[in-house]
Amino acid sequence: MRRRAVLAALGTSLATPALAQTLLERLTGTVGAGTFVEMATISDNFEITSSNLLLARSQHPQIRAFAEHMVQAHTQSSSELKAIPEAVTRLSTALDERHGDMLEALRRAEDVDRLNRLYVQMQVQAHEEAVELYETYARSGGVPSLQAFAQKYAPEISRHLAMARALQAPG
Repeated sequence: MRRRAVLAALGTSLATPALAQTLLERLTGTVGAGTFVEMATISDNFEITSSNLLLARSQHPQIRAFAEHMVQAHTQSSSELKAIPEAVTRLSTALDERHGDMLEALRRAEDVDRLNRLYVQMQVQAHEEAVELYETYARSGGVPSLQAFAQKYAPEISRHLAMARALQAPG
């Protein structure tokens, strides 16, 4: 059964080499330098843009404080990543379709309470993915400067995840 699922995933993702590479990396538990830089850039761009969307509409003090921190922290990490020579040619200039759809859902939120809930939910999901990405590259990255970057930021992203989860807590 597992073999069939893997083959089905391979069959649907072989349409483009990048998707096949990402799937192969996931299956082997590794992340290549290009994938790391692209995904880290998309993650930072999503964090900054989604947080700015939230800040434009929400007045919830704890969620606003978190969003302001996300803009500052991810702007800083993005700037540091852009300064690494091995990352420059691999930077993503746009969000992927999934993150674009997530932003569109935030833009379409009818009321501020829904916006707050969606934002926090998306922050938890995005930071879970980022923690996995950074920790994986920190352990097994093939480019020393990028690996050092991942090692530096993995603990901070873990703290962001804890902060986002705390916003989900009833209270």
